[in-house]
Amino acid sequence: MSWKIAVIGGGSVLWMPRLGCDMFLEDSLDGSELVLVDIDPAAAKLIQAYLIECVKVLHKNWRITIADEDSALKGADCVVVSISTGGFEAMDKDYTTPEQFGVFHSVGDTTGPGGIFRTLRNAPVFLDIARKMSKLCPDAWMVHVTNPLSQITRLVNASGLVRCCGLCHEVSAQFTMLSKMLGITDENDLDATVVGVNHFTLFTEMFSRTVKDPLKKLTLKNYLSYREEQNESSGTVDDLVVKNKYQKYPHYLNFYLKDILGVYPAAGAVHIAENFPRFLNSEDLQDVLCLYRKGVLPNRPEAKLEYAQNLQKTLDSGEKPWQTDGRSREMLCDSLVGLLTGESRRIIASLPNEGQITNMPKDAVVETWANVSHSGITPIASGAIPMSCYGFMASVVAEQELTVAAALKKDRYLVRQALFASPEFHEKEKVDALMEAMFDAEKEWINW
Repeated sequence: MSWKIAVIGGGSVLWMPRLGCDMFLEDSLDGSELVLVDIDPAAAKLIQAYLIECVKVLHKNWRITIADEDSALKGADCVVVSISTGGFEAMDKDYTTPEQFGVFHSVGDTTGPGGIFRTLRNAPVFLDIARKMSKLCPDAWMVHVTNPLSQITRLVNASGLVRCCGLCHEVSAQFTMLSKMLGITDENDLDATVVGVNHFTLFTEMFSRTVKDPLKKLTLKNYLSYREEQNESSGTVDDLVVKNKYQKYPHYLNFYLKDILGVYPAAGAVHIAENFPRFLNSEDLQDVLCLYRKGVLPNRPEAKLEYAQNLQKTLDSGEKPWQTDGRSREMLCDSLVGLLTGESRRIIASLPNEGQITNMPKDAVVETWANVSHSGITPIASGAIPMSCYGFMASVVAEQELTVAAALKKDRYLVRQALFASPEFHEKEKVDALMEAMFDAEKEWINW
């Protein structure tokens, strides 16, 4: 059986080669059609050519096409969305405007002024896609990988137009890193109870057949010893690494917090930092905790250009696309296999809270394990947010809920409340000035 899978933002050179090959490597999906939609025709054509080559290398029978949004959505069995309204220009505003009011983002795509206004920019675009889906493919799920993941998932589900799930690879990346640190060679051996919200997810329990009490071994002392061994064996301790402590100890904050909170924050340290006050405000503290500011710019635009050049080079040279060597731990294709074929898969999913986390508000979007099958994406009951983290997470959820309500109603008063609630914004008396400055800076994308 074949399916039609539409990808809005299908010209992404950063994501589509990997996500596409993951799909191609699933035998049960073979023979399907992948329809690419993108506002950049050249990018879509490059990705189409690259994915066609991947299909040939893998001896598969996928059809890779390009279409306008309406044509792609008509009769689609599943819709994948990977976009960033405003692109790098808007991200720059997300960084530089809040800095005038004492707010410094490390990533800026989830919480704080950056996350709030990224939600407001993306909201009308996602709601428009959802409206079209409700008419052109009403039974299809929207599965998206766009930040801010929690807010967009909440927004679309609150609209009642279609079913929506958010997917992120941060937890999977933590499993990979921790397995290496603990000396676990079987990637399926390490497991955990997962509770939280996207980019602030926690491992409250951990399990392994080969390592006793793995969570207890996740101490800052053990991590520093592990990283010293890694740096020595790989020869990466040079002047650049010594000057940039984040490169030397990229998960320092995770283990620092694990020693204090008793649970492990399972996302990149620069994401985790934005859920707490102060960590990013002091340059001295950044150095102590091995953090940095402005993590996306300027590196991401340079990386995008380099990725595009490498894709074209591979096509021109006839080299084998490296993504065809094996599957990644991205869970998009697992979602598609479950939803389309009925073969049950387990994924990390951001979904409205139906009780999977017992002490978070109903319908607020939370991140836990979920089962995927023909019946849909069903979250797994996972317990409570520990009290050591509860207050911090509750403030983040409040910010997200207020932001979504503001986006749905186009209500500046609610935006003001969301900014005031944000743990990243310290100088609360400046909330009105910050809000007006953000609206003025981003009026090209938000005109209400």
